[in-house]
Amino acid sequence: MGIKRLCVLGVMMLFSAGFAQEVNNIISPEHLAEVSQKGVLHRETTEFSLYPDTELGKKAIITWEKDEEPNYSAENLYYLKKETLKENSADKPNADTSLETVAKVIRSITKMKGMQYYSNGDKKWETLYHKAYMVEGEKSKKPIADQTEGNADGKTYYCLLDDNSFGDGIYQLDYRQCEKEVSLCLTNVEALKVAMFKGVKPRYMKINLVVTDIGNAYLVYMVVQAKYAQISFLESRIRRSLAARVDAIYNWFKFQF
Repeated sequence: MGIKRLCVLGVMMLFSAGFAQEVNNIISPEHLAEVSQKGVLHRETTEFSLYPDTELGKKAIITWEKDEEPNYSAENLYYLKKETLKENSADKPNADTSLETVAKVIRSITKMKGMQYYSNGDKKWETLYHKAYMVEGEKSKKPIADQTEGNADGKTYYCLLDDNSFGDGIYQLDYRQCEKEVSLCLTNVEALKVAMFKGVKPRYMKINLVVTDIGNAYLVYMVVQAKYAQISFLESRIRRSLAARVDAIYNWFKFQF
């Protein structure tokens, strides 16, 4: 019996070593150790360094296509255990934490309605999206059902989000999916308004989300880039709003399984 246990332990150690080697190919051991301990790493920077060194991770940091450089740029890396997703699920015994379910979750736009975020300006929890649903196209606000079937790779959809800070507007949703990853790039099709001012011009705000399967956990990488009007009383408000959206989307994601 002792020999059998030693053999099992040896196999587990070999598996763990191989798995660790695979993970270390996409994220530095230092970043992995830090994020697994803290849960999240945050940087306001133009020199992105937290993204997974993967196909979709590398694409997430090059979606900005404008000649003008963004004046807000930040990245977040989260470490999310699959066990945590099960614990957060309303149906714990049947919770499916597979990548296929992740791909469906990030296409379930209607479930984003009522999402909460903490407003640093008002110092209280508020509703981020009062309305949220997919629409027929970038020039239509006619609702359609969430498009969650099949593989997400290469799919482009549009949605309407009634944002607590920016009002309602159309957004473009670009999805990618491969064997161990799924990603979303969210781009504003319409201007984002703040206090009746056009704070962010159309297509001058992008939020990228990449979810990478690393075995018993997911790395969730998010990067936000925006170019906005540099009006003193608007600038800090827009920066706070953008930062809050990243955390709100992640916190919403954790409870959708």
